[in-house]
Amino acid sequence: MGTSRLSFGRSSSRRQMLLGGVAAMAAPGLARAAGLAFDPKQQGSLLGQQLGSGPLDQLKSILPGGAFPVVEFVNSLIGLEGSAKTLNLPSSPLSLSGSSIPTSLDSLYQFAMPRLVALVDRAEKVNPEFADQAGGLLAKLHGTQHVLPTLLGSLLKADTPAAAPLRLVGEEEGPLTLPLPGTIDIPEQIIPAVEPEPDQTVFTIKRSLKYPDLKDDYAAMFKAATLRPENAQVANWHLTMMRQSRERYEGAAKRTGVPWYFIAATHGLEASFNFRAHFHNGDFPLTRRTRQVPSGRPLVWLPPSSWEDSTVDALRLMGFAGADDWSLPRTLYRLEAYNGFGYRRIGRATPYLWSFSNLYERGKYVADGSFSATAKSQQCGAALMLKLLSDAGDIWLG
Repeated sequence: MGTSRLSFGRSSSRRQMLLGGVAAMAAPGLARAAGLAFDPKQQGSLLGQQLGSGPLDQLKSILPGGAFPVVEFVNSLIGLEGSAKTLNLPSSPLSLSGSSIPTSLDSLYQFAMPRLVALVDRAEKVNPEFADQAGGLLAKLHGTQHVLPTLLGSLLKADTPAAAPLRLVGEEEGPLTLPLPGTIDIPEQIIPAVEPEPDQTVFTIKRSLKYPDLKDDYAAMFKAATLRPENAQVANWHLTMMRQSRERYEGAAKRTGVPWYFIAATHGLEASFNFRAHFHNGDFPLTRRTRQVPSGRPLVWLPPSSWEDSTVDALRLMGFAGADDWSLPRTLYRLEAYNGFGYRRIGRATPYLWSFSNLYERGKYVADGSFSATAKSQQCGAALMLKLLSDAGDIWLG
């Protein structure tokens, strides 16, 4: 990924020190200033004194270098929220209140992403410079969860014409092929088995990539999927976000023929709902072309250019524009195909669709071709986002 990715320590000792640094941001004075809940019991040995003058300098001398950017990130987020109050920015229905500083690193994304999206929403029309500050921080956070879609990574790393569109063809025959050199080649891997949780509904994940073989499975899994209670608050925020932004998604839908809800779900996963970044991959800012794969997009880009223009370019590049048959199974198939069939190759339910549901517990590609059986996606799966909209009566999926 790009250089904006935050550095998260991997060893247990670094992780413990990092969590201590994140918890440090919950000291009473700073927490009250940001409107956050504070629990003194969450303080560890590092927090014998409240954050006073030069607290970050003190932490720099304690925390390992690779961990400190996370502390800076949380501090920047809280600082932005304080500035938003000082600037009297308008309120947003996307704002979350009463949240406490995360007590584990695993919850950082779910804690920070909605807050940053809300800050962008509050400032976008009245203070674009502030919206860019929040959008830039959101892009950094997005980099900690986003993994290059296999469909792009397999083919666009080659020296191919930049203008060539990626069009999904052969869906009936599978596996997918594209009118570019190369094929989708996901190496087989031996993945340790993970026992399902007691409430986890188990489906046998077929390794076929042919749509006719998978059509009924998509429908059955969608019907069986239920939201995990621990994800309810963030999932409900996703529903509010998609409803709030529906008009913008419909604008891109009218220009491409792609359903607005497909655009909404993809926007959440590929850009963390960042309207100040490119739809393709969350690259920031919009005033420059994308840097990560697919890089150099859009080809014709003379700022100021809009999120809508970037989105239309991405949908056309992926071959979704003008496609027909947006039935539920076909929609889920296209979503999985875009992110890649790497999970299906190893018989695992993809978090890109099923995260936050009873059909997914853990297991995640943490880098291109690198699978961790213990890593857990912190993003809401696309199928769950669609189910939230369907259950609420906002859309009908046939």
